[in-house]
Amino acid sequence: MPMPGFTTNTSRYYIEFDGMTGLEIKSMTELSYEAKVTGNQKAIAATYNGAGGIVTQRQTTSGGYESNPTMKIEVFLSGHPKSASYRLYQWFQACMPTSDGGDGEWASNRKAASVVVYDADGKTEVLRWNLDRAWIKKYSIGGADVTAGDLAVETYEFVAEHIDKVTQVQASNDGRIASSQPVTSQNAF
Repeated sequence: MPMPGFTTNTSRYYIEFDGMTGLEIKSMTELSYEAKVTGNQKAIAATYNGAGGIVTQRQTTSGGYESNPTMKIEVFLSGHPKSASYRLYQWFQACMPTSDGGDGEWASNRKAASVVVYDADGKTEVLRWNLDRAWIKKYSIGGADVTAGDLAVETYEFVAEHIDKVTQVQASNDGRIASSQPVTSQNAF
């Protein structure tokens, strides 16, 4: 019987951007890359399959991607110059069009980024995603409520031109990480 795949919790992670390390991130709520599916709306043929009767055939193929890869992170609101909140908002301002009060320099402010998930020990890298030429496309802040006891949270949504999952982990019989290797089309399946 094959061993179950290696799993880990999601509370041990680190996110960094070119020139921006040590950011205190509350959460990463989404990392997505969605393909478009084409050709499946209409049947392309029908045939008789003996005892199976009439079979309608459809073809589904990839039609590219819906959009570029995106990632959402949440940080606690802070005005301290070393805080993630302050530094990310400065980056957002640099990317925002001049017509909206920003610097209008999104093309020169794209950054490489990495999202790294660690084992429960907080030291062993389990998975890594690298984002290429990422920039902040959306900023939002959570609502305020006089009766709530929560800290104020900002959400930043990033868009990237490319994303790579670069670590694949193999578990040993006792559940520890036996090895890891880059994910390529040769070893991904």
